[in-house]
Amino acid sequence: MSIVLKFCTFIILINYLNCWPDYLFFNRNSPQDYIKLDPYNIAKSGFNYSLDTKIVIHGFNGYGLDGKIVNIKNSLLDHNDYNVVLIDWKEGAVGPNYFEAVKNVEITARKVGEFLRDSKIDLSKVHCIGHSLGAHTCGFVGKFNKIRRITGMDPAGPLFFGRKSTRRLDKSDADFVDNIHTDTFLGIHTPIGHQDFYPNAGRLQPGCGILEDNEVITLILDPSLPQIQPLSCSHNRAPLYFAESIRNECTFHSVPCDDYDGFAKGRCKCDANLGCASMGFHAKPRFSQGTYYLDTNKKSPFCIS
Repeated sequence: MSIVLKFCTFIILINYLNCWPDYLFFNRNSPQDYIKLDPYNIAKSGFNYSLDTKIVIHGFNGYGLDGKIVNIKNSLLDHNDYNVVLIDWKEGAVGPNYFEAVKNVEITARKVGEFLRDSKIDLSKVHCIGHSLGAHTCGFVGKFNKIRRITGMDPAGPLFFGRKSTRRLDKSDADFVDNIHTDTFLGIHTPIGHQDFYPNAGRLQPGCGILEDNEVITLILDPSLPQIQPLSCSHNRAPLYFAESIRNECTFHSVPCDDYDGFAKGRCKCDANLGCASMGFHAKPRFSQGTYYLDTNKKSPFCIS
């Protein structure tokens, strides 16, 4: 084997090992202290196979106990008793190399799929909730193992725009795929699910600033810079909306419409029999496929009752 081939093999192996995620398990009996799951300890972990399993996956430069992710975990367990598994793939998602993190999405998803299979978790009870790159990770999990539901929280846009459906999150990846679009720069704006929700037109969210082109590039290269954090405000609203949709009686009523202009001018109406669809946790497949629009407040509570 040539030196070059050995080096390339070594690099591939390092990338593969970097994408070996941890599975942080919580339930109502242990809402704050997690157990690292594997197929060998799951039977003794308190994992309840009769309950629904909520898998939550962070995005670029995130980690399993990221505040946005923990907020969703807490909201889920306040709502009901679930098996909540936070996927920590921080080594594969770490900046500043966004391009490498994108490549690691599929590798990470394959490992998650193997974990589900080897742990004999009922796929019909699995709901994968992913933010940014985590949304596409959920998509690949579904491509390897068809699951019940995927919620994409502002699925990542850069390097996913224009991709074939087999190379990104798509509605074929689960029985029901719903997405929340909140940022046209960092998120993918095209509808890619059964139901795609566009709060505030899916663009600049109330209370957030406008990104300049050079700031978008800087944010992609290194989102950990302190001065860049406010610029990802719209992108990070999606997990905030989703968490609020779990615990708030106000359910983000959304109107089916072809575009925001039609919604804003009152040309679109909710279903006469079913009423308005709900964005977030309470989205239901019984509502028609398509695009939905709504407005939100600029600060929490975001839902307009």
